[in-house]
Amino acid sequence: MRTNKIDNSFEVEAAQRALDTVMKLGAQACRITMNFGIQNSFSALDGNLENLQNANDRNLYIQIISNGRYGAYSTNRLNKEELELFIKQAMATNCYLTPDNCRTLPPKELCWHGEDDDLAQYDPYILEMDPQKKKEIAFEVMEEIHGKNKKIVSVNTEYGDMLEYQYMIDSQGFEGDMLQSNFTVSAECSVKGRGKARSEGWWYESALHFKDFSYKGCGEKALERALAKLNPKEMEGGKMNMIVDNTCASRLVSPIFQALNGSNIQQRNSFLMNKKGEKVFSDKMTMIDNPHWKGMSGSRYFDGDGLATKPMDIIRNGVVETYYINTYSANKMECAPTVESASVPYFSLDEFAPEYRNLNHLDMVKILGNGILVTGFNGGNCNGLTGDFSYGIEGFYFENGEILFPVREMNISGNIVSLWNNFALAGNDARTCSRWLIPSLAFENVDFTGI
Repeated sequence: MRTNKIDNSFEVEAAQRALDTVMKLGAQACRITMNFGIQNSFSALDGNLENLQNANDRNLYIQIISNGRYGAYSTNRLNKEELELFIKQAMATNCYLTPDNCRTLPPKELCWHGEDDDLAQYDPYILEMDPQKKKEIAFEVMEEIHGKNKKIVSVNTEYGDMLEYQYMIDSQGFEGDMLQSNFTVSAECSVKGRGKARSEGWWYESALHFKDFSYKGCGEKALERALAKLNPKEMEGGKMNMIVDNTCASRLVSPIFQALNGSNIQQRNSFLMNKKGEKVFSDKMTMIDNPHWKGMSGSRYFDGDGLATKPMDIIRNGVVETYYINTYSANKMECAPTVESASVPYFSLDEFAPEYRNLNHLDMVKILGNGILVTGFNGGNCNGLTGDFSYGIEGFYFENGEILFPVREMNISGNIVSLWNNFALAGNDARTCSRWLIPSLAFENVDFTGI
């Protein structure tokens, strides 16, 4: 428990009172999750303060199992009398639900027991920071762009911070909490090209600890990206090399995690169904989940069921090593649960030669020589059952290792399994401000079409 960091007595007392009430009213099992959050933001538009917000929020989430029936309820009315009345009404409502024997708490032996080190996700400075400083950051980033180029049409910047605390208990004796802070700054700008043409650029930076918060240069980066996209050229389609930079590479990883999700597997809506232990992807592809990585926003010791997390291989040299199965899906599938979802996935670089273990997207441009550098996705989807995908992209054409020009409205299409069997390189440039540490990625023989 983190009582030495914030005063969590209200959350603890409210959750325990709720659990006691539910069980006294005859429930067979119950889980209580108490969430507390503080959010602040300062935004500026074209040199002027546009908006400021300050919000505190408490919410109590109750999961009740009674007479084989499962119901989930939430409330922000947390004084003793109102909470007791709410729970009585929830218990009465639960009686009308359809029984579902697969709704249970997880096996107690698989749950977290609260014996691990702090994950270093909280900076107490978030509660001490002067609001004037927050405003100054938003305007400092604004000044990096505003009036710096005649092509600028509009500029928007925003500073934000957030504190999140979660306390969870259940009727089996589980008790755990998580505490995280976050500092964020973002910048967007629009610039004019030929005629009525416009392009937009954005950038953001975030960190759990203010000392790691690299907000300087965020505005300059947004302007640079906007100007680079001006006056794109049409290109014919065909099979080409593709590099996806670290701002959007997670788009090509997300379908894999969806396919590894126990609910999708149980519903037979996954292209990785019955593939555990089989080689599906390129030998070069090794992805690992390390949920105990200190100082990372996605790190955690337990999931939403209370199941203990642990480091594990997701894919090892192309072989599918695990599924993400929560308690409900596990009961449906008559197997043991793992955890509900990925925490901090990252790519291992051991499969690459030493000279290819410290790359960014610009290095990859030089290595692959010719192709398309993708810097954003514009719509599209992936079929969960087949793995077939089609995505709109924005980016740049490169030739002989040099970026030549932005491209206009192109699509990529194919199959996720085939795409990852043409996997060429992974960078060492994952943005640590993301929950998933997905670096720049390179692929060969990707199908591009113009629009």
